[in-house]
Amino acid sequence: MLLRHAEMKDLPQIEQIILDGKAHLAAQNINQWRGQYPNMDVLVHDIKNGYNFVLAEGDEILGTVSAIPGPDMSYQTLDGQWLTEEGEYIALHRVAVSANHRGQGLSTKLFNAVLDELSLNPTIKGIRVDTHQENFGMQHVIKKSGFQETGYVKVLNSSNPDQVYNIGYEKLNLPVSLPMAN
Repeated sequence: MLLRHAEMKDLPQIEQIILDGKAHLAAQNINQWRGQYPNMDVLVHDIKNGYNFVLAEGDEILGTVSAIPGPDMSYQTLDGQWLTEEGEYIALHRVAVSANHRGQGLSTKLFNAVLDELSLNPTIKGIRVDTHQENFGMQHVIKKSGFQETGYVKVLNSSNPDQVYNIGYEKLNLPVSLPMAN
């Protein structure tokens, strides 16, 4: 398995993984990712801007996540306290794994791989993520990856009146110190 930046050729597989994720959430009666979000325009934007990472094995995409530099408008209205200041963080959005490989720990592997990648950048002070209050599977993965609950994030542009607040999490980024050459 390899974490890499997504390319436009990956878009059909990424879109299918997102659609599978929407169906999986709906089957659990979780009001997250209902309606048009995330849509093709958002996925294309993430890929073209270098935000999207994929966990791949050969030509098969196993999982997808977008790592977007702050400030993120989604995180302007936290009922709580972030660990870092505005602009010093990366926001993780649109996390999903292939339905063909569900139950194999891929969400944790995807999180660990992207956290390792982000640890190479010392300017990133924190990593933020949020999820629906009823998405217990994602909450488990987030906490297992070392994130702290920071409060409640008001969901912007939500077409679902029942989903107003997600749980916000943040993890301090601990950059890797590379050994000095002698």
